[in-house]
Amino acid sequence: MNTHPTSGGPVECWELDQIHASPESWFLYFIYFAPKDPRIIVKKRLGGLGWTLNFARPLAIPTLLALIAVLVGAFTLAATWDLSQSAQLGVAFVIIFALVIFCRWMANPQRYCK
Repeated sequence: MNTHPTSGGPVECWELDQIHASPESWFLYFIYFAPKDPRIIVKKRLGGLGWTLNFARPLAIPTLLALIAVLVGAFTLAATWDLSQSAQLGVAFVIIFALVIFCRWMANPQRYCK
């Protein structure tokens, strides 16, 4: 369980919702910067459109670089294998599915709430 960065206590779910909904947490409408939100990956402002990073968190840039490295590395590795085009497409779907599950897990506010 993470704690509130300013008070040191556990974060309330309603508090995360308020922080996420606040226009002050969004720079140019799509860059999320909320120091009070302990999450690194959050849902985008318009629900259902994916995730974004909380650039106020120190691990945001390393997380972005790690996700890019995993994608590039996995696709490069799959391309070097002697696979048919349909098998390469299957590997791509598995990689993307795994990243979607990871982002959903990281963005889940229940991981950070009391």
